[in-house]
Amino acid sequence: RTLLKRLGGEAALEAAVDIFYEKLMADADLSPFFQGRDMDQLKHHQRQFMTIAFTKIPESLDVGKFMFEKHEKLFLMGLNELHFDAVAGHFIATLNGMGVEQKLIDEAVGIIAPLRPIFEQGAANAKKHEEEKKEEDEQQAHLLERIGGESALKAAVNEFYT
Repeated sequence: RTLLKRLGGEAALEAAVDIFYEKLMADADLSPFFQGRDMDQLKHHQRQFMTIAFTKIPESLDVGKFMFEKHEKLFLMGLNELHFDAVAGHFIATLNGMGVEQKLIDEAVGIIAPLRPIFEQGAANAKKHEEEKKEEDEQQAHLLERIGGESALKAAVNEFYT
């Protein structure tokens, strides 16, 4: 039997995701990542992901790449491995609160925990991107200063177009 069936099947998964998202939204460190998002759609995607994770992950699915791509914008907003840890904690608390046996919780965590390095790498990539953007912005600012500032740029544009 799959882990999903041993956890209680689809009905238990649906209830768990609802409770899990209540916990995520109540967490002041995590809730900003959900602002403006369609929560029903996110819950649907979470159920799909957990169904795959707790049954059989298709060989054709690169889970790491999938998770990175789905969270890329969030990494740019500051999502990192500490947020992953908080999410995992809420997941464990959800299962505990539903009375799930510890050995099943441990098995579920064993499936989810290996995803943590994706959040470390995603945060590192976002930080590097931010540093590169800052450097690029500084270079552009220096160019503007070298040509005499904004007033010189406006004068050159006026001269060019008149």
